[in-house]
Amino acid sequence: MDLMTEQQLARRAHILETARQLIAERGYQAINVRDLAERCRVSVPTLYNQFGGKDALLAAAIEDHFSKALATARLPDAREGLPRLLEIVDGCALHILELDDYHRRLLEAFGSLDATTNLQLRMARRLLGVMAVDLTVLQRQRRLAPWVDVKLLAGQINSAIISSALIWSGGHWPGNHLLEGMRYGTGLVLLGALRGSAARSVEQRVIEAQQQLTCAEKTATSRKDAKSRPKEA
Repeated sequence: MDLMTEQQLARRAHILETARQLIAERGYQAINVRDLAERCRVSVPTLYNQFGGKDALLAAAIEDHFSKALATARLPDAREGLPRLLEIVDGCALHILELDDYHRRLLEAFGSLDATTNLQLRMARRLLGVMAVDLTVLQRQRRLAPWVDVKLLAGQINSAIISSALIWSGGHWPGNHLLEGMRYGTGLVLLGALRGSAARSVEQRVIEAQQQLTCAEKTATSRKDAKSRPKEA
């Protein structure tokens, strides 16, 4: 790799990081290309030439962030199969919750992009290979139905992870219940294919997550009702 290529990559990385910082500070809708160019200390034509516009640039910034997070995340120590599969799901939720406000802003922007569907598909593939390995192990153990295409199922699990994160970022779950939401969504996907003890284990996980989400929702509703009641004279 020559020096010019290294410089170009370094500039690209700087632009993407700056875009993420602006999203976190202001939100997606409040950003324009001129803001981005000024903060990055490059010209507006440079941004258009390199990325093709605001949506493409911010999509690249979001995808780059989550791709790096997945690449640097430590693979769970659990043995292959269901234990590791469930730990991967939990790890995705816990990583987002470590910087919840920052990730909420990024995910809000993610949901605002016109190219959301294609971006979701590209990001979903990051974990598909590992999940497919664990699902294959389950199939060999006869704990996953033999008719299941493990790659397609891995894709659906990934989609459930992303959908859960978007629901959480939109504030549709009370409190900070992303972990329970991801367990609930991915568990429901898995239950249609698992068999025997694996199905029972995931069913219990889903039931517990549902109870926690329901309880949290009731608590949030009670608090809202209490605030809306007129104070006694």
